[in-house]
Amino acid sequence: MRDTVTLAYDWSQAPGQLSWTLLDAELLTAMDGAYLVKEIDEDSTDVTYRLAVDVAMPMLAMLKRKAEQSVVDMALKELKRRVEEA
Repeated sequence: MRDTVTLAYDWSQAPGQLSWTLLDAELLTAMDGAYLVKEIDEDSTDVTYRLAVDVAMPMLAMLKRKAEQSVVDMALKELKRRVEEA
């Protein structure tokens, strides 16, 4: 399942939080999320990822969880890549 999404980002609470909400998509009716960032010490940061996704079509719960997990996995891989590049 693939979709193209348009998101609106909210940086107003940065650097402690970056949130977003879905503006447009073909298959999704909701995709709201946030990264919550908390400095532990000068060498460590805790990042909490929150995501709520809803699809436009009926879907078995097992398939929906798999799709949600795929979105989470992709987002966390991208976050890891960006952090390691910095």
